[in-house]
Amino acid sequence: MRAHNGRVWQGHRVSVVFPKNNEEKEIAAAVSDFGGIEAVDEVLVVDNNSGENTAAQAEAAGAGVVREARQGYGHALCRGLGEAQGE
Repeated sequence: MRAHNGRVWQGHRVSVVFPKNNEEKEIAAAVSDFGGIEAVDEVLVVDNNSGENTAAQAEAAGAGVVREARQGYGHALCRGLGEAQGE
């Protein structure tokens, strides 16, 4: 096994994708936590028809936001992975 010195991300773009629906209270903390990690280049939240403020809270915390109209975790996850800039 090849040693990687804990920095396997160097030379790669790393994206964190959150498929979310109605998680206004939790999303800002999650975005801030992952956005503060050195290896993470992008935090992307997929708003899956939230009826409240999830998208606004995510944007305010620094995440990119895309919307997926087709309801369901799988649709939201696929949309996020398709939109993410990471490798």
